[in-house]
Order: sequence, then structure tokens, then C-alpha cells
Amino acid sequence: MTLRIRPMNETDADYEAVAAIWTANWPEYPKTAEMYRYAAETRDPTSPFGRLVAEDDGDIVATGYFLAETDSEASDKFLLYVQVDPAHHGRGTGTALFDAVMEHLSEHDPAILQSFTRDDHEAGIVFLKKRGFQVSMKEQDSELDLSTFESAKFAGVVESVRESGIEIVPASELSKRDPDWMKKTWELHGEIIRDVPDDDVLVNMPFEEFAKTFDHPEFIPEGYFLALEGDRYIGMSSVWNRGVKKDEVYTRLTGVVRSHRRRGIATALKVRAHEFAKSTGAKVITTDNEENNPMYDLNVQLGFVPTRAWLQFRKELGGATAPGRGRHELGATANE
Repeated sequence: MTLRIRPMNETDADYEAVAAIWTANWPEYPKTAEMYRYAAETRDPTSPFGRLVAEDDGDIVATGYFLAETDSEASDKFLLYVQVDPAHHGRGTGTALFDAVMEHLSEHDPAILQSFTRDDHEAGIVFLKKRGFQVSMKEQDSELDLSTFESAKFAGVVESVRESGIEIVPASELSKRDPDWMKKTWELHGEIIRDVPDDDVLVNMPFEEFAKTFDHPEFIPEGYFLALEGDRYIGMSSVWNRGVKKDEVYTRLTGVVRSHRRRGIATALKVRAHEFAKSTGAKVITTDNEENNPMYDLNVQLGFVPTRAWLQFRKELGGATAPGRGRHELGATANE
């Protein structure tokens, strides 16, 4: 093996190779070169990031990256990930690339490292533990077969929410009637995100970054629902397209402000989103939750069944706060 490690180039060939390696390792969550290019084009250029690739005789056989985690109160926290084409496992490629990524990351003085793998990927678990990472949380994937979903079972909850004066409106409609809908949605996101389970307390991203969400190729304006009480935005839930999986959608953040919880609003939001997804011809909705998150229990009540699970790993390099939170609904694409 003639291994060469270099920075990734922003070329079609490199993007296609990186997407192919991801998909070969996680075929349930396929990615495309276009998805990686979109992420690169919309990434905050001021936030530390680096991606390397490893070549064997000119062919890219592994990829690794580091990314500053800017959505939590913890400082100097970085997501770090390395993966190797399955045909090249067991040759030391992952070790060489991990060391190279760490060398590039060292100039940013990281205090906390975060990584992940699936709970059935024994080699990945061993790899991370050998390097001092410890499991900080478990994130359960689940899915809903829409052919079995009956919204009538939840009609009483939905009606109670409506009678209480709560209106559920899609972004496609709000964008026409409220010129400040995006700013209000961002403020709602910031209020909800602090209570989302994670290793560290989460904080809202800058508005400019949040606004890019609505340009994402998987965003569906008609499937992004906000709960309103008068002019106040008090809850959200949504379904998003799943890239190459045309009959599948996924759920991202679902949440309600503290003052309005335990009133069925999250259930009503999800029912509305599921009805919409079913009307578009989608067959499956996927999502994931931290295993002890009450949102997971709600999903089970709605008919979701557990599938796979992901493990989040953490390594503290000194001066970091101890872990103790979990993670929120992001959809089943894991953490990249």
C-alpha cells in the first residue's frame, strides 16, 4: 500500500469519492457529492474546519475531518470523524488518517473532542475507545411506516389544541402573511434548543446561519410547521426530503416553549407533519432521539419503531466540563 494523505480538493472527483466512502459504510443513509458540496458552500468560513483524504495508489480510500462545534456553551469543542472504505479496513489507514487530522486540529487548541459510530459497529467503537473516547450518549433511530399511521387516533388531542387557540401553519403560508416569520422562527429555535438533550447546553446559531436552513435542498416549505398563539411562535416540527431516497422523509427538531408544554401541541404538530408527508406519497418517516428523551416516547405513541442506534463519544483534553446531556431529533443522517 502506498498511502498519501492530503487536504480534500473541491472537485467533483473528491466529492464523489467522499460520498461513496460514506455510503459504503452506511448504506442506510446514502449521501451524494451534491450534498457535500452544498455543505461546503454554506459552511461559515470563519469557523475552523478541515477535511483530509487518504489515497492508495491515487485512489481515495479514506476521509477524515474536524469541525468546530459552535452550537453549545462549551468552548474549543470539535467534532472529529474518520472513515475508511470497507475494502481497506484493517490496514492501518484509519490510524494514519486520524493522526493526520489530529495534527491539523492541534493548531486550534481543542479542549473537547466529539465523534460517533453506530452501536453495531464494533471496530469503530474499539477504535475510538483505544484513543481515549468514552460514550457520552446513545441516540436511537426509529421509523414510522406511513401506511399504518392513522391520524384519527389523535383527533381529540388535535382538536383540543385548536380549541385552546393554537394555530398550526406551514412555512409556505407564514412566509406570505408574516414578513418577520424567519426571524421569529429563529428566536423560537433559540428558546427551544437550550432544553434539547446534549453533552453541553446548546445555544442558537447566528441568524444568518439559521436563514441558510431554508435554502437547503431537502427543505420542504409546506412540511415545515409552526405553532402560533396569536402572533407568538410557540412550537415547531417538520419533515424533510431524504435526498436519493424518494419515498422517505425525516424529522428534524420538534419542540414547544416551556410555558406551553404538556398540552398536546407537539403531538398536534407531528400529526400535521405526518399527514402532509403521507399526502405527498412518502412511505416512511425516520428520526432519532437521545434514548431517554421524552420525544422518543411520543414518537413510539405515534407508531414509530426502533431500528438502529448511534453512540456519541467524547474525549476531554483538559479544562472541559463533564458530559451530562443528550442529543435532539436531527433525522437519521447522524452528525455530519
